[in-house]
Amino acid sequence: MGYLYKQEIFKLLKKRSFWFCLLFIALQNIGVAIFSQSYSKFLQPKFLFQYDFVSPAFISLILIATSATIISTEFEYNTIKNVVMQQYSRNQILISKWLTVLTYSVGIYLFSMILSLFDKFIFFNNTFSLVDKSEGGTYLVWQSWLISNGATFITLWLILSIVFLLAAVMKKGALAVVVGVVGYFALEIISSLMFVLISKWDFLKWNPLNFLNYPGQLVRESTLSELTHLNNDQMLMGNIIYIILFMAIGLFFFSRKEV
Repeated sequence: MGYLYKQEIFKLLKKRSFWFCLLFIALQNIGVAIFSQSYSKFLQPKFLFQYDFVSPAFISLILIATSATIISTEFEYNTIKNVVMQQYSRNQILISKWLTVLTYSVGIYLFSMILSLFDKFIFFNNTFSLVDKSEGGTYLVWQSWLISNGATFITLWLILSIVFLLAAVMKKGALAVVVGVVGYFALEIISSLMFVLISKWDFLKWNPLNFLNYPGQLVRESTLSELTHLNNDQMLMGNIIYIILFMAIGLFFFSRKEV
């Protein structure tokens, strides 16, 4: 399976879209930092730094598309037949793709964090300190920054696990991309209704969408925990369990999928 993983990484690095996405994240990250420097009265640099100057939102779209297409393109171009005919099992094929996206996601998150540090020391060195209190006063800025990135990464992988599942079931990646994107941005729209339903039927707190509130709850625990009916430990474990569950279901369908 090590060879399959190296092969997937090689194919990823050969794509022009890979380098375009990295360039886009760099320009977007630095651009938002410069914009917030010019309009600091309206955009708080310290707050934007804690969220990598909005880069995670764009990274999520990139990884959702990558997760869907890394499987669907194999079927669309019939290259899956060549891979299956080798000595590797279908499980090994899919796991190698998971590991590739995991490597990509870790790398691009670290890339955006390094860029954010660059922005802080170049544009905002005298504006705020990493040891200042963050918004809300619970954590220091650097602590809130790491917590935000870690929690956002986990909830992103909850979405990616669903995207992988859909991509493993279907031969077209478009629907998987749409579901992933809608799921990422729909939380703000449906959260109010979801919280009302949870307050009436407590068992609904275990639905997957509720666990996407994990990053926000870490920062505003006293407020959001009353709405989600879950504590931080439950949020973390719930995300991990759902990720494992969805990916296991995807592995089951992929192993039985007609080539």
